[in-house]
Amino acid sequence: MGIFRFLLPGLKDNWKVVVLSILGAATFWFFNAMNKSYDTRVDYPLSYSFEEDSVVVTKPLAKQIKIDVTSGGWNLIRKTLRINATPINIPLDNPTEIKFLTRSSLIPMISDQLDGLKLIYVVTDTIFFNIEKKITKKLPVYIDSISIPLSQSYRMVSPITCNLDSAIVSGPKSTMDQMTSYVQVDFSNMSIDGNFEDELGFFVGEHVVVTPPEATVSFQVAKYLAREMSVPIELLDFPEDSSAYLANNEITLYYTIKEEHEDEVSSTDFSVTVDYSMRNMKDSTVSPILMYAHEKALDIVLASDKIKLNYADTP
Repeated sequence: MGIFRFLLPGLKDNWKVVVLSILGAATFWFFNAMNKSYDTRVDYPLSYSFEEDSVVVTKPLAKQIKIDVTSGGWNLIRKTLRINATPINIPLDNPTEIKFLTRSSLIPMISDQLDGLKLIYVVTDTIFFNIEKKITKKLPVYIDSISIPLSQSYRMVSPITCNLDSAIVSGPKSTMDQMTSYVQVDFSNMSIDGNFEDELGFFVGEHVVVTPPEATVSFQVAKYLAREMSVPIELLDFPEDSSAYLANNEITLYYTIKEEHEDEVSSTDFSVTVDYSMRNMKDSTVSPILMYAHEKALDIVLASDKIKLNYADTP
């Protein structure tokens, strides 16, 4: 600090004057510099004009273009900071036919619209467009009952109801041409374990819009239990002298039943018969036949499709 006092005597008493002098000089230099012309590279905003209702933009349009320009410092600051920078408008008279615009096509459009700036060079080589014709169809609403994601052991026990029988579907031509003849309700990311009523969207491709966007779907479900039971086998046409008999007089059967009806079922509700006359002489087996079952038992399966026959020793 002592050296500053030596070099600048009186600085301590006149520091305000010194600071103001420096600020004044800097301000003068800044305004003088802003009045000169400069070259710079900027990302300039873009806009587009075309009939949007009849087409679908399948990939985002470029929001800005990189250009080299020259202008006074003030203009460059305003444009760089996007102050009063009107976007360059690119007209697309046939948007579905135009796939790209090259630098040579862009130069006249840009030059005519640069307010206060002079174009030196267009850095961006090409602007690409992905715009397709919009196709609109009225399609039936479809619910795939097989693909409804019920939780394990649950089943539907009522018809499916839907408040829509059809919907208006709009989208890009390439997608619409590949669509099926219906629009399917989307049950993705669900696991249903109770009576269902909800508003669901539709399973459609990208950029496809369905009107109305949701359908109200409802149905009832119930829990079903997997059970097994041992049932006595009834013999038919077996020798009266017991010279032939079964290795096992009972058979296990498996079935599924609604949880609330589980206690209603007993072994007497099932009848399994084997007919000796239908025996297989080659392997000495006979096939069991389910004659009747409880009306609420489902998916009945016998534990074996063949039962071994034993023969008594004969003198």
